[in-house]
Amino acid sequence: MRLSLILAGLFGASAVAIGAVSAHADLSEYGRTLVDKGVLYQFIHTLAIVATAAFGVEKSKLLLVAQALFTLGILLFCGSLYSLGFTETRLFGNSAPLGGTSFILGWLFVAAYGFMYARSRPAQP
Repeated sequence: MRLSLILAGLFGASAVAIGAVSAHADLSEYGRTLVDKGVLYQFIHTLAIVATAAFGVEKSKLLLVAQALFTLGILLFCGSLYSLGFTETRLFGNSAPLGGTSFILGWLFVAAYGFMYARSRPAQP
């Protein structure tokens, strides 16, 4: 959990910094759109890392995998958008689709955790 919170803090701070740079950089409209979309996705998944760390007090492997997938998604998807937006070059050929797939899989692991958690608790009247 500690590593997740460290990563979330770094991802949150860097999202703010990247957003600020984007606001003042001489980017094309398309470039700014890409960077802003990257910042949005980075913030959303940074908060998802914090939330899964908060819920994962019992060290759920499902939530640890979700956190890893969110981290990978931020690096690949958002990194690709930042690279394309700031430099007009692609980071790696398929990094954005792989990062997006990581985000989707991360959310599916959160859903699996929710399903497993709900099944392990007695029904409430």
